[in-house]
Amino acid sequence: MAAKTKIVRTESLSTDRIDGNVDDDIITCPICMNIIWKPVTCRPNTCPFRCQFQERKPSPILMKLLSKLKLTCQYKPNGCMLLIPYESLEKHELSECLFRLTQCSECSKEMLYNELENHQSNDCSPKELTCLKCNSVYYRKDGHETTDCLKKQKEKIHEIAHSYDIKDSARTSRCCQKIVELYKRQEANLDYAQRNRSHGEEHDWTPSAPVYEPSSPAHPQATSPNIVDPINTPLRLSSVNFSLIHQKHKDGAHIPNGYAGFNWENIYYMFEQHARENIQLRGFLTAYNDSRCCVAYNGRGHAILIYLPNASNTFGIHSFEAMSVYHDEFQLKVSGYRSNVLLAVKNIILKRGELNLFEINWDRIDRLVLTPERILGTNKPETFILANLNFVL
Repeated sequence: MAAKTKIVRTESLSTDRIDGNVDDDIITCPICMNIIWKPVTCRPNTCPFRCQFQERKPSPILMKLLSKLKLTCQYKPNGCMLLIPYESLEKHELSECLFRLTQCSECSKEMLYNELENHQSNDCSPKELTCLKCNSVYYRKDGHETTDCLKKQKEKIHEIAHSYDIKDSARTSRCCQKIVELYKRQEANLDYAQRNRSHGEEHDWTPSAPVYEPSSPAHPQATSPNIVDPINTPLRLSSVNFSLIHQKHKDGAHIPNGYAGFNWENIYYMFEQHARENIQLRGFLTAYNDSRCCVAYNGRGHAILIYLPNASNTFGIHSFEAMSVYHDEFQLKVSGYRSNVLLAVKNIILKRGELNLFEINWDRIDRLVLTPERILGTNKPETFILANLNFVL
């Protein structure tokens, strides 16, 4: 087998990857001399770096020429011999190619994707990790629950205080009290999630959408009999909005961990009535409608993090509705991680005051990060709204 080569994907495609003869002058960028990737045209052709411009659709003739291209996979050095149509190249290289590099979720060893199944069945040695906070030793595949960690910290503090006879020490009491409060909060969040699951008639998180079947690869590799199919059961879309939060505050607050079975960092909810009563929040109003009285947004213009309480579980993100509150043509970076490894990134453009549905179609991630673009020269935060998220569970 050819030597494994780790290739960093860029938005630039060399003409060496074209199969057949084409007129390079038409389909290449005059600056970098590589194949145009997802072209756009702009007028009046001003600086693309944060300057104002009007984007237009690219020439249909150019798009037709590009659609006829067949290109070699960037993982050809690893063994992939397929020729992929221009329009299917990104999907193939990110999620379909059996020769792309991946990382074992159990031991963190890097290997080709078509070797993963055999490795996990025969060669994998689960990696032992040590928690820096409570000194617990655990296997990566089992995860380490926050509640268990806090519980062990609390017990350790009590043990130290007892052995040194400093039960009444103010410092020890404050430290212990903080751990106890965190422990109680985490238990309350877990209890909240459990109540939601057990009272389906009041708060039904069961997916109501049709069965979601991931599309099969457009160009299956017939020469590879052991194709890895990580999910053998049909998936369902679980649509999450923010109207069913318990003990909600009319002025809004942080979305509690455990809501809809997820943990939420730096994501807040806001009701329509509160937005109408505050003139500085008028940018939120177009996100509401007759069936939606509550939306979510990122606090202080910072990034949002969404993940499952159990670190060993994964989920998928099919799509979400989003818009910008203060800035037009606002860029949002969507990142998917698994086991602290960045798997995929998408940059989307949000419209101010206009909700749009964005399809992401990622599977088997354990962390979703939404990072807004930093905008200089303004005192308005980089705030964006999430109205609905469609997870794949």
